[in-house]
Amino acid sequence: IITTEATDAAGRVHPRMPLTVAEEHYDAWLDPSRQDTGALRDLLEQPGGGRLDARPVSTAVNNVRNNGPQLVEAVTGPSSGTTQPG
Repeated sequence: IITTEATDAAGRVHPRMPLTVAEEHYDAWLDPSRQDTGALRDLLEQPGGGRLDARPVSTAVNNVRNNGPQLVEAVTGPSSGTTQPG
C-alpha cells in the first residue's frame, strides 16, 4: 500500500491514506519495463468521488486473529469488539 497524508474525513482516524491508480492506468502501472519512478508516481492519485468510505467499525478490527466481512460493517454506538477470531 502506498500512502500519503490524509486530507479528507479519513484524517480523523489516521494521519495517512492510501493512494490509488485509476483503472485506465493499470497497464502502465503493472508494466515491468516502466522504470521511471517519476512517471509511475504521476499515476498515483488520492481517491475521490466516494471511492473510500470512512465509517465507524467494531474494535474487533484491532485484533489480527479476527477476519471476515463483518469487520467492515458500520456500527452505531459503542463497539464491544466481541467478534470471535475466525
